Amino acid sequence: MQDKKYRILVIRLSSLGDIILTTPVLDALKDNCRNSEICFLSKQKYQGLFESDPRVHSVIYFEPEGKDKGFSGLLRLIRGLNQKKFDLIVDLHSNLRSLLIRLLVRAGKKVHYNKKIIPRLLMVHLKRWKVKPVSTIDNYLKSLGEITIKAWSRIPRLYSKNENKIWVENFFIENGLLRDQILVGIAPGAKWETKRWELDKFSFVAKSLSQDLCAKILLVGNKEDQQLIEEIEDHVGKEKIIQAVDLHLDRLIALVERCGLFISNDSGLMHIASSLGVPTIGIFGPTSPGLGFSPSGLEDKVFWAGVECSPCSLHGEKDCVKESRYCMDDIKPEKIIEEAKRILSANKVIFLDRDGTITEEKDFISKVEEIKFLTGSKEALKTLQDLGYKLVIVSNQSGIARGIMTVEQVEKVNNFILKELAKEGIKIEAIYYCPHHPGENCDCRKPRTGLIRAALQDPQLKLKGAWVIGDKLSDVLLGKNIKRKSILVLTGYGQETKQKIESDSNGSDWQRPDYTAKDLLEAASFIKSESLTKSTEPVTNTHKKL
Repeated sequence: MQDKKYRILVIRLSSLGDIILTTPVLDALKDNCRNSEICFLSKQKYQGLFESDPRVHSVIYFEPEGKDKGFSGLLRLIRGLNQKKFDLIVDLHSNLRSLLIRLLVRAGKKVHYNKKIIPRLLMVHLKRWKVKPVSTIDNYLKSLGEITIKAWSRIPRLYSKNENKIWVENFFIENGLLRDQILVGIAPGAKWETKRWELDKFSFVAKSLSQDLCAKILLVGNKEDQQLIEEIEDHVGKEKIIQAVDLHLDRLIALVERCGLFISNDSGLMHIASSLGVPTIGIFGPTSPGLGFSPSGLEDKVFWAGVECSPCSLHGEKDCVKESRYCMDDIKPEKIIEEAKRILSANKVIFLDRDGTITEEKDFISKVEEIKFLTGSKEALKTLQDLGYKLVIVSNQSGIARGIMTVEQVEKVNNFILKELAKEGIKIEAIYYCPHHPGENCDCRKPRTGLIRAALQDPQLKLKGAWVIGDKLSDVLLGKNIKRKSILVLTGYGQETKQKIESDSNGSDWQRPDYTAKDLLEAASFIKSESLTKSTEPVTNTHKKL
C-alpha cells in the first residue's frame, strides 16, 4: 500500500508579483518533503499561474467578491480546507485573512513568514538610516527554518502549458514574427501611475531596438494599458509591434516566455518574465529594490536612480510632491538600450561538470597525473564549440574544505585541463568551482546558482539556449534552477544517479533530466540534432528520457 501523502497548504492570496516570489518555497518543500502534495491557496484572479506546475498538486481559489464574500464566506472556505486534512500550513501572506485561515484550519504544523515591515518603513520614512535591504524571497524561505527545511533554490520559477506554447507559435506566425527574429517584450503599465516610466522613453527604446536589431516589439498589458500601448505603436510603427492585451494568465506566461528580453516597470509582469528565465530589465522609481521586490533572475538588471526622495512609499502609490519625478527622470533610455543590446548580443553557453563528465571520475583529484579524459569527451567539446556555444566548467570541489586537497592543487589540475584541451583547439572560457563543504550552506555549491552567477559576470555569455551537462543529480537540478535544459550522462556517477531517480517513486518530473546520454559525445550529438532542426519545442517523449 502506498504511504499516506504529506499534505501541505501554502497560502499567498495576492498580489501577482508576491505570489510568484513564493515559488522557491515550493522547490524547498518538494525537495525536503518527498512524499508530499502541495495545495496552493490564492485569489481567483490569479488562475493560470500553477495549473501546469509539477510542484503543485492542486490550487484552491479564494473568491472574496463571490462565494467567499464576507466573514461567512471565509468560514465556508475554512470548513472546506479542514476537509483536506493538511499536515503542514505555510502562511506566506501573514495578513488578517491568512491569520484566520492559519488559526482555524487544522494541521500538525504551521509556519508563517515575517514581513519585516519595520525595516521597510525605515527605508521609506528615515532614509538617512542605513537599513539593510530586505529580500522577500529570503524571508519566505526563512519561514521554513522553523521546520528545519533547507532550500537550494531562491530563484522564482513558473511553468507554461504545452498547449499554450502551440497557441503562442500560431499567434506569432499570424503577427508576422519570423522564427529567428529577436522578440523584445515591453510592459509600459503599472498599478500606480507614479511607477510608470515616461511613455516617450519607452517609445524611444522600442523604436531604437526595432531599427538597430530588426527586433519585433511585444507590448504587454491589461485593458487599462491599452492607450499606452497604442501610443507606443503609433510612435514605433504598427508593422514592428505585436500587441498582447488583457490575456489570460496561462497564455500570457507562454507568450512572455518566448521573449529574448523583457523591459518593464516594477510590476507583476516584470516578475512573470524573470520567473520564466527571460532576461529582465526592471525600472524602479518611487519604489526601491531594497524593499525586497526586485527581479531575482541571474541575468536581470535593475535600473534605479537612487535619488534622495526614493523610496517615497512601500508600493509606489504616493503622489509625487516634487516639481519633477526625478526618480524616473534620471533613468535615461540610452542606458536601457545599451544594456538591452549587450544582453541580446551575448553568446549561448554550455555548463559542464568536470569529473565524471569530461574526465574520469575519481574522488578528490589533487594531482595532474590522476587526470584522464573520457573517451570521446574532447570530440564532444569540439562539436559543441563548432555549434557556436561557449564552454564553461562548473564543479563542486569540497575536498578543499575537507582538507584533502588545497586550492593550489585544484588550480593546477584545472590549468592542466585547460592546456590539454587548448592543444585540440578547444577553448574553455573558465572553470568555476565551489570549495565549500556541503554542510556550509553556501550559494555556490551546485545545484545552487553561485557558480553560474559568477560565470555570467562575463558580458559575452547569456543563458538563453544554455544547457547543463553532468553525471550527478546536482547537475540536473542546476539546470532546473537556472530554467534551462539538462542532460544526464551515464559516465562517472551517472548510472547511480539514473537508478536513484528511477527508484524514487515520489520524485517529480521537475527533478528529471531533459535527456539522458551514455556519455558526453552522445550528449553533444543530441544538442547538434536539436540545433539543426532549430526546434523551439521542449524535449518530448520521443527523445530518450529517464
